[in-house]
Amino acid sequence: DIVCIVNIQHDCVKSQCTDTSQCRLRQERTETTRTKSVIQHKSSPFYLLNAYSIHNYAQIQSVIPPSLRETSLRVNMQQRFV
Repeated sequence: DIVCIVNIQHDCVKSQCTDTSQCRLRQERTETTRTKSVIQHKSSPFYLLNAYSIHNYAQIQSVIPPSLRETSLRVNMQQRFV
């Protein structure tokens, strides 16, 4: 049985993906002077899991080991203003 759906994204940082070129952006079928990077993704087993999904939070948290529940993205407010 399907319990929930999760969102995973390829981890470009761990996979060391690189930008290979620039391409011009279009607006209403007209090419502009703005550009964006074209990324060359490398095949790898590294993915990011959105563990804070609002709709499936309880199901996702129940299968994540405790060692992975702590996030390295927390900001220490005391060190932030030093």
